[in-house]
Amino acid sequence: MTRWILSFLRDERGAETTEVTITGLVVAGGAVGGFTELNDKISEKVSFTVRKLNIANGD
Repeated sequence: MTRWILSFLRDERGAETTEVTITGLVVAGGAVGGFTELNDKISEKVSFTVRKLNIANGD
């Protein structure tokens, strides 16, 4: 197992795979953060609209 790990670390394909994995994780993390923020903003707008409609209907 140790030999395989050392071979993997010396092999350029291992470094490339690691770089691609890290890049993917960063992009995925950014997407999750963006969608979370978008969800929060949409929820705020929906709540605002519901409050305004309730006021308009006299509730």
